[in-house]
Amino acid sequence: MRVAMVGAALSANKGAAAMLETVIARQPEVSGPCTFDILTTYPAADAPLVPAGADARVVGLQPLRLALVEFPVALLALVARTVRLPLGWVRTRACRSILDSDVVVDVAGISFADGRGIPITVYNALMTGLPLLLGVPTVKAAQALGPFRNPVNRLLARLVLPRLAAVCARGARTREHLDSLGLRNVTDVADLAFSLDEAASLPPAVQASVDSLGGPYVVVMPSSVVRRLYESKGNDYVSAVETLVRDLRSSTGLTVVIAPHSYRVGQPEGRMNDGPVCREAGERLSDDPGVVTVDADMTAGELRRLVSGSRTMVTSRFHAMISGLSTCTPTVVVGWSHKYREVLDDFGLVRFGMDADALSTPDVVVGAVAECLADHDAIAAGISAALPAVKERSALNFTLIDGAARK
Repeated sequence: MRVAMVGAALSANKGAAAMLETVIARQPEVSGPCTFDILTTYPAADAPLVPAGADARVVGLQPLRLALVEFPVALLALVARTVRLPLGWVRTRACRSILDSDVVVDVAGISFADGRGIPITVYNALMTGLPLLLGVPTVKAAQALGPFRNPVNRLLARLVLPRLAAVCARGARTREHLDSLGLRNVTDVADLAFSLDEAASLPPAVQASVDSLGGPYVVVMPSSVVRRLYESKGNDYVSAVETLVRDLRSSTGLTVVIAPHSYRVGQPEGRMNDGPVCREAGERLSDDPGVVTVDADMTAGELRRLVSGSRTMVTSRFHAMISGLSTCTPTVVVGWSHKYREVLDDFGLVRFGMDADALSTPDVVVGAVAECLADHDAIAAGISAALPAVKERSALNFTLIDGAARK
């Protein structure tokens, strides 16, 4: 089976990478031998990160190319399909990749959500609409969608979502949003990354840094996205992270590992790069030998291993939370949308999900961490008890992908 994947990259956001890596690893278990095309905005950075042994290649699909080259060609292809003309003339790389595929899998993570801005909403529509125009079955794998109150977002969602082979709703709130559109192609699932295996080891330099702490540690994973939201209200995000880490150190006595869950080598801070904000926080805390900062481009599986070795974690990245839950690590989330709490709800842990404003009262976050530490074994056991059912729902993604390809 030939699978094209859109909406994610192997570099930058490691949550997106986790979903790509999971599909590449797990889909052949359901469908038999598979080849994969990864249609990515970062082809040069992604090419060296293709999982070893995977029958996969990287295809460049940058936003401008999508809008100005591939989408117009797909529109012409729709006209040709309508009058039953062959599509052998379509040679642009992304459209050709999609046409040669049995199924397209959209692993965007979150899309068609109010409040993300018109440009991102339009990008969502172009990206998911591309294979629809070409007539290739398309599955929106597990992700958060909605709400759809914004007229532009609602219009575009109504144009695109009903035409998909399957829409995989990741959580009860997302299902409510999709039900408001009256869709009939929705299946309740869990996140793809619940099916991801952790790496066998950490990169040697990272392992050495962790070992230098000499004992149990707390992982703290800041987010450039939460920084933007927090500072839009006149707050200082790096100072808030510094205060939080110092308070965690003094109240728990544990060491702290600061690590980015989105990382772009040599690039400035952005939505897909937490490296700079982690470095800033680490520099503020350089006087404390009980704090180390990871400054490395790790795979999703390696990041999961780092999390699994911790006593607890504070994160503002969705798929870092998934790694915490997947490894039965008590996790405190300082997030920014419904997508966090609807997953925590599956484990009875909604009380550990809070929004970015909680950083202004660090004792609230520290108190949640203290509860995680005090009740560690009970919380871990509760996660472990809920995990099999969640993983079963995660596996539904692969069944739906296989079914779409074989129709």
